[in-house]
Amino acid sequence: MKKIFFCILILWCALLVGSVSAEREIVIGAIIDESGDSASFAKGIEAAVNLAAADMNEYYAKTGKNITVIIRKAGTDGSKEAAAQAARDLINQGVQIIVGPTTSEEVSGYLPIITNEGILSISPSTSIKLSLPGDAVVRLCPDDYHILQALESFNTDFKGMINPMTIVVSRGDIYGINLADLVSSVTNVTGIVSYPPNTQDFTGTLDELDSLVTPVIEEYGEESVCIFAISMDEITDLMAQASAYPNLKKIHWSGMDGVALNPTVLENETAAEFADATGLAALSFDASQVASSDYWRVHETVQAAIGGRQPHIYEILPYDETVMATRIVEHNMSGIQDNLYLADYLGKTSYGATGRLKLNENGDREFGDYCFYQVRKGDDGKYTWVPSFTYLYGMDTTIPLVDLNSTTM
Repeated sequence: MKKIFFCILILWCALLVGSVSAEREIVIGAIIDESGDSASFAKGIEAAVNLAAADMNEYYAKTGKNITVIIRKAGTDGSKEAAAQAARDLINQGVQIIVGPTTSEEVSGYLPIITNEGILSISPSTSIKLSLPGDAVVRLCPDDYHILQALESFNTDFKGMINPMTIVVSRGDIYGINLADLVSSVTNVTGIVSYPPNTQDFTGTLDELDSLVTPVIEEYGEESVCIFAISMDEITDLMAQASAYPNLKKIHWSGMDGVALNPTVLENETAAEFADATGLAALSFDASQVASSDYWRVHETVQAAIGGRQPHIYEILPYDETVMATRIVEHNMSGIQDNLYLADYLGKTSYGATGRLKLNENGDREFGDYCFYQVRKGDDGKYTWVPSFTYLYGMDTTIPLVDLNSTTM
């Protein structure tokens, strides 16, 4: 009897030791545009993802959980084909969930792949065309209707400062086409000029813009027309080349979130000077938090990784995306729908580095503030992005952050 009891005791101890020492891995895939039109964000995104993984691993170690977060990365050229291949490669490497990619075009490419494989993704993509209840993507950025709401608020709160006639120049992809239509619903758009992604020579685009702008200036004056750019990194080439067109340099320019805080603009003297001269104002989702928030720790880490420049929100959001992805996999749910329920619960109960993560019925972040940025030349001769206006979602109003006399919209 003692021998049997001893054998059982040894077996129990062996099982206990095995259960304690067994390590579980959470494998997260990250899809990052490394050579396409949003490649300027790549280093910042990677820094945010790595910080989140390190933080979660530290948390698991301190709480005695034998869990390790592993990040597997796949680069793209910003195209939907490359994103689809990146998803296939990551799934073949055993990832359990994916963070990214940034653009709607990439999301459209990999969505059928992850849906078929039952893999959830957490992304900052904002296109309403891809925002559907029950799909395999959770978006930690508000959808495009919210950026439209911010633009409409600005038009209302600062009536008289808005140029009455707008010409849109946009990417000819999901992001550009959808936003061009939305902008047309809140401003007086008299023309839309589109160009293919990855364009470098904008001669044809600028010739068309100039042909649309010139008669409006002749009839109504240069103060009556604005060019609204829906672009990404290529905005720098677009503006640098536009500087050779006198009429395009006379009028005001505005832009969407792919333009706001874009670092490539500041790296090109001609583009930066053009942005300053035309009063370029571009708006983007803004998740800045109080000084004591973890937002600023993430901000500082990303800023150090990108050479000290001001991070874009799309370089901060991957931190919360990675933390949420880790939490979802940790709970070991099965299937996209169960993971979506969990994401919704985490959104209701979590306060991330970028604030409240509450989701709407489509799996998009439910609300958020926006900031309008402008390029300004400092006393030291250097150009920087400066916040000029902020849209407060809770109050549905826009307030100035700078002297309005120095800002023409």
